[in-house]
Amino acid sequence: MSPKIFQTRNVLMAASAVALLAGGAAAFAQTGASGAGSRFSVAAERVEAQGFTILEMDRDRNGFDVEAIAKDGRHMDLDVDAAGVIKRQRLDD
Repeated sequence: MSPKIFQTRNVLMAASAVALLAGGAAAFAQTGASGAGSRFSVAAERVEAQGFTILEMDRDRNGFDVEAIAKDGRHMDLDVDAAGVIKRQRLDD
């Protein structure tokens, strides 16, 4: 093998390795290590799809505790399960 072909092959192998690592990192960032981040995102998307603007969202033992603004401008506390279903709504005091 000539030195020029050897150098070109090494550059291509290095570029392929970088591309594979970058793709793997992007997939990891999108799904999260355990999927916990994706559950958070799914729940947030479902709450927003029902017309709420989320101000704050925290995990609790049953899913999420969400402070949000309803379509009509009222500030609400929402209990949301892990699937994004609103289980309880009440006015924020």
